[in-house]
Amino acid sequence: MPSRIARRPGPALLLPFLAALLSIAFALPARAWVEVHIAGDDVRLSIDRAGAATVEHKVTLKISGGPLRGLDIQGVDPDAQLDPGSYAVPFKAAEAGSLASATPVAIELLPPDTRPREDGTRRPAAMRARFDGKGLSRGVFVLFFRYRTDLMKRGLIRQDGPSSRVSWSGPIWDDGYDSARLTVALPAAPDEPRVDEPRAGEAASPDALPAPTTLSTLRRALDKDELELLRPYAPKSEPIRWAIRADARAFQPEPAAAKPGADALGRISDAAAGSPDRSRTLYVAAGVVLFALYSALVALKAREHERLARAAGALPRPLVPIPLAPRAALAGLALVAGVALELLLRDGTPGAALVAAATALAAHRTPRPERAAATLRRPGKWLPIAEAEAFREPPRARGVYLDVSTRAGKALLVALLAGLGAGVHAVAAASPYHAHLLALDATALLAIFCTGRLAELPADPAARPVAFLRDVARRVRRLRKAPAGAPAAAQELRVVGRLRIPDGSPDADELRLGLSPRVALPGFVGIEVGVVYAPGAGGAIGLPEVLLRVAPGSPCERAVEGLAKSGRSSRGRRPGERVLAFAPRLPTARMTAAIAAALVRAVSTPPAGATPTKPAGAGATRAPRPRKKAVSAAA
Repeated sequence: MPSRIARRPGPALLLPFLAALLSIAFALPARAWVEVHIAGDDVRLSIDRAGAATVEHKVTLKISGGPLRGLDIQGVDPDAQLDPGSYAVPFKAAEAGSLASATPVAIELLPPDTRPREDGTRRPAAMRARFDGKGLSRGVFVLFFRYRTDLMKRGLIRQDGPSSRVSWSGPIWDDGYDSARLTVALPAAPDEPRVDEPRAGEAASPDALPAPTTLSTLRRALDKDELELLRPYAPKSEPIRWAIRADARAFQPEPAAAKPGADALGRISDAAAGSPDRSRTLYVAAGVVLFALYSALVALKAREHERLARAAGALPRPLVPIPLAPRAALAGLALVAGVALELLLRDGTPGAALVAAATALAAHRTPRPERAAATLRRPGKWLPIAEAEAFREPPRARGVYLDVSTRAGKALLVALLAGLGAGVHAVAAASPYHAHLLALDATALLAIFCTGRLAELPADPAARPVAFLRDVARRVRRLRKAPAGAPAAAQELRVVGRLRIPDGSPDADELRLGLSPRVALPGFVGIEVGVVYAPGAGGAIGLPEVLLRVAPGSPCERAVEGLAKSGRSSRGRRPGERVLAFAPRLPTARMTAAIAAALVRAVSTPPAGATPTKPAGAGATRAPRPRKKAVSAAA
């Protein structure tokens, strides 16, 4: 018999190996998973004298995976009337009492399920909590929700002689947890409430709890009694049944109070009594006040801006170019409707759109000058003025109360924002989400106070550059240093203001800063610092410029030839005068003063063998000229 040939194991294992590779290659990606465990449910049951109760739950959730977008709660009261303002907050934030990171929660009752359970009993009522946004991520959260139920109508409050038995069952949780807690708040009564459990040696009633497993703590006050019940654990998939005994007089209606008489205190207490009709009246009154206030602010701002723009020779331009009366009314209506929709609807987009419309109706664009920018100005004369008089602070604008750049405008804006902050604080106690929406409505106020400002009006070249030129003069004095070996007179610097008065007009149309050393090179005429204003999106933009006036072919011109390469050359006001214009890289007082100080040093250093002369226009003798000869415009 031939010997048996041993087979290799390789070919036999090849087929299972290929099958494993195919299963790995074509495996579907794992879907996101989420696990929720109930770690606790702290319940507060507040019962009034009519037997109606408010149930507040604080459920501690431990979430693995995520995000969690919804949670079904079984075993709630079938007649539950949900209250708005439910939210979920991280556990650490809940311990600190902060709602800054709260997530709004939408609670809804699910339709009753008519299918019986396996034991034939009816399925309990259920509600669903939906977490807005991205849901709840992994971690520990506290879910807060509240609803109302009527224990008296449901037969859960039954009178038994001088006492009443109150029973209530909590939700059904799939997980058991330790330390189940229920706080029952009852109206004050002579006899104190207690747990309905048989004491040691007593026979248990048919509907009493089977064993004394509940710890209780009683807190009594003038108007209510609070009984805190504590169980060592909560069973899995079973409702927690609570029962207490309370004085039957706690659920008897109070005797009708005597009608208030003619005394003032009675009338005040009667007016302060709350009712649905009175609350509705207060809401309508608040809407009317908000409409009147905002419409008045829009109208006053338009009038104020138009007055200032006309005085500055400009045309006011509202963002929405419609007549003032309908524009102010529409702005007030849009704001009131937007705030109402933000507070009433679950989605804040429609309300925010209306608030944005009110903001647009209240805003203003940069005014447009009535005179074209390319219009040539009339001839005029330049007059020297003392520094203290030329660069003193111009008078503040009066009657400007809706501009954030004025003191009155700042004070009024802060007061209005404080009122808005009080409203946000009041709403935050019920719904942090709606409080954030209300805080963003401050843009409607910013449109009034931060548009149509004084800085957006056409600049007055005789008044606007005062502060800038004063700062330049201060910096030039600081940078001014005489060269080594120069006489003491070379260290002195003369600073004057130069005003241009157009022919036939009593008002100046431009202000410049004049600089000149006491001892200058021959051919030096003067140094001037001026500001040219260009139109911009948020108002006029000041562009400073330094002008050096010299006589052509003079020693002063030869001394500044190295600096002339960085400037722009042009003709001067008078025949035989050359002007070198220098512009800083950035329109700041520091860079402008650095250029002016460099020019002062360049023209105040006399060459060897030259006799220093006084600059023209600083007391030097001038040739007589005919009086009727016209003076040309400045370069």
